[in-house]
This record gives sequence, C-alpha cells and structure tokens, in this order.
Amino acid sequence: MKKTVSVLVAMAAGVAGVLASGAPAQAVDRQVLRPADLPRGADVRLPHLEGRTVVDGDVRVRVRGGDRVVLLGRSGAGYAVGVTARDDGRGSVRVVRPGAPARVVLKGVQVFEMLLSADGKHLTRAAGSTAEKTTVTVHRTSDGALVRQRTFPGSAQILDVGNDRMVIGSWTPNRTLSWNFATGTATTLVKRTGYAASIEADRLATFSRDPYDGGCSIVGRLAAPQTRLGRSCDERVTAFSPRGGRMATVGILSDGLGPTEVRLRRSNGRLVARYAARFFGAVVFESERALLLDTNGTKKAAVVRCTATRCVRASALRRTQTY
Repeated sequence: MKKTVSVLVAMAAGVAGVLASGAPAQAVDRQVLRPADLPRGADVRLPHLEGRTVVDGDVRVRVRGGDRVVLLGRSGAGYAVGVTARDDGRGSVRVVRPGAPARVVLKGVQVFEMLLSADGKHLTRAAGSTAEKTTVTVHRTSDGALVRQRTFPGSAQILDVGNDRMVIGSWTPNRTLSWNFATGTATTLVKRTGYAASIEADRLATFSRDPYDGGCSIVGRLAAPQTRLGRSCDERVTAFSPRGGRMATVGILSDGLGPTEVRLRRSNGRLVARYAARFFGAVVFESERALLLDTNGTKKAAVVRCTATRCVRASALRRTQTY
C-alpha cells in the first residue's frame, strides 16, 4: 500500500522504551528541529495536500468547496478526498482527477474518520461507535455503493485496510480482529486491543491493557500476533515503515496538541534517532528509512524529512498554528 500524507502543509530523555529482550540500551543525542534553520531538501514524494491542492509529483488537482480538506489516497486515475465546512467534520467524499469535474460519492459522513483501501477501491469507516457496539461500513469508491456492513461488539476502530480485509482493534471486549469484507469472515488475532497496524509491513501494536491504567505497548507481526518483537510501558507506535524494519514512537500517553518528541527505532526496538520540536503533527514514513514529520517550531512550521543522520525541509515554511 502506498501511503498518502493527508495533513502535510495542510496535513501534516530515557532510552528504555521499546527495547526487545536482550537489546542493549544506548545513548542517542536528541535533535531539536527548528524548521526555519534546516536546509531545503527535495519536495515530499508521497501524494499530499498543499493548501487545497492535491500534489503527486507533477500532478496538481485543486479541490474546491468546503473549509477543510483531507486526502484519503489514490483511487484509479484520481484521488479520494474528504471535504467539510462543519466543525463536527461531517461532509462529503469526492473523487478528483486532473482535467475532470469532481465526483461526489458519499455525503453526510465524518470525513476525517474515512480510510481508503490499499487498492483505492473501497472507502471504510467505523461509524456510530459506542462502548457497547460499533458499525463498520465498506463502500465502493467509484460510486459510493454500500458493499458490506457489520456491527461489532465494543468500541472499535479500523487500524488498516488492505485490498479486501481490514484490521480492527476494540475495547470491551479487548481484542484485535481481521475482517475479510469480501467474504464477511472475521477472525480474532489476539485478545488484546490493537491500536496501530500495517498490513503491508506485517506489523501490529497492541495494548496489554488501558495505558492510563498501567498498560504497556506490545509490537508483533500480524501473521503471528502472539510473537513479540518489542514491549514498552513508556512509548507507543505512531507509524511503521513500509517493510516493517523501522517504527516511529511517541510517549504512550501523548495527546492533545501533539507530541514534543518522536523516536525512530528499528523493529527490535533499538533506538536510532530522537527528534524534538515544539510539537509534531502527522508522522509518516516516506520510505523504509526516511521519516516525514509535520514539525511545528515556535514561529515556523514545515514538513521535515529525517533519516538516521540528517534532517531537511521537504516543504515551504508556514506559520505555526496556535490553538
């Protein structure tokens, strides 16, 4: 699955952390990122938004209407976008493409909750979630037609969507499911709540229990969810690299405006780099080794591309938003 960056430019201390058993602790200097002081590198290589324009290499598609736009991803020769003018996020999903009028495929949906399947053919959402039940819907991207709908017990969220299946994490019951929406078959992967997953990378992150009640993060493989690659009671995963060799982590209870530190780790938990800023927005792997961080300094913000040893700006500077 080729990921998109939906909020880039409009998107976008100790070392114990997630060390695997037997991995030695190591000292890694913290890099404080000040976007205005960083050298300019290449533009973001993933499809992303610049203001209200979808940018994908040389392709530029302007999105009209609404106040806020979210890029869901590529769909055939076009791009699926969510558009809303409401504070509650309710709006429409459209397919836009160069030289053609936008096509509205869904109306009255929470656009920031929609996830596009890896092949771009299906739009998915965990709708009407309560403590008791959650309804998951799957629509065709081409025309918005409902393909499959199922209600799961507990409060659930979709973690990732492949071509015909999705990974779902739920509380009460605490478990992680694989749901094949082509056949309607659901399988319990592990009886722990999943909070991050990548079908492409074969990675799954779960909580041993509620992290606000002393729960820890456990990282394993989707194909063998009982195996453990790493465990941490201090950090949680916020992104996996495409092949699963690396992951980005933040404080396990990070919330609100955004984390002030992001750590780059190998799949066995070994610390590679530490990045700090006033706060970070979206964190996405551009490639197996390059991490894109929506970095907010005191006055200026930008998308920053970091590898283990070097960070550069991958976008123009903008003013840091105040909330």
